[in-house]
Amino acid sequence: MQNAIKHFIIPATLILASAGASADNDDIRAFHEAKITLQQAIEAAVKHHGGQPFEASIDDDSFSPAYEVSVVKRSRVFDIRVDALSGEVTGIREDYDD
Repeated sequence: MQNAIKHFIIPATLILASAGASADNDDIRAFHEAKITLQQAIEAAVKHHGGQPFEASIDDDSFSPAYEVSVVKRSRVFDIRVDALSGEVTGIREDYDD
């Protein structure tokens, strides 16, 4: 599992770094307010729900910053919401769009 996470983190970090130029101010604010890293959010999501990391991003759609981590488990995609302040998983839903 650690190897899969490492293979995901490097591309995700590159995507996050390149997306910085086009990210809106709310995303940047949420990113700066986060107390945990993207990698820690991915690890929390996988530990809580299992599966393989698929994609992850900071999410500013709530009053508190959060990460949305998508994992693939049994050929289904699940979106896992991780509180960016505490690292706690706060929600899971199946993503029928991916």
